[in-house]
Amino acid sequence: MTSVSHVEDALKHILQERANVLARETGCIERQRKFGGADLLQTLVFGWLSHPDASLETLTSIATSRQVYVTDTALHNRFTKACAHFLHAVFEEMVSVVVEASHEVPLELLSRFQSVVLEDSSSIALPEELAEQWQGCGGSPGKGQAAVKLHVRRATQTGAVARPKAHARTHH
Repeated sequence: MTSVSHVEDALKHILQERANVLARETGCIERQRKFGGADLLQTLVFGWLSHPDASLETLTSIATSRQVYVTDTALHNRFTKACAHFLHAVFEEMVSVVVEASHEVPLELLSRFQSVVLEDSSSIALPEELAEQWQGCGGSPGKGQAAVKLHVRRATQTGAVARPKAHARTHH
């Protein structure tokens, strides 16, 4: 990906078409009634983006913006292992969308080296119910039991970003 419009197109494709396919593949949506994969995904993503502690009532209100009218209970019943697998599959596709510079970065010092790579690792806290699949990174007792670590590599000369990888914490 080299431009903002390409990234925008790729993300729209994932949030709409791919979300419907992934929801069926993971078993999150077996047959579409009120909620399709795109409806569910966008309700959760945009709902939690604007209100990180959104209640079921708030999320169902956000669903109405997509012309989807569901009860709090109907939304609650969607929170299953299959839904977690669906969200993970979407996450994997989203992090594969990267931006690359179209030309080399002109840094005099770095030109002496064949390659200079920057790495970053960030942790994102998840709801405690996901601790079995995404073991956390420690913290205070009872805190941080579920988290995902996101690893990213960037080549400084070209601006190329390697596909970010998501991992649960591993024991050593």
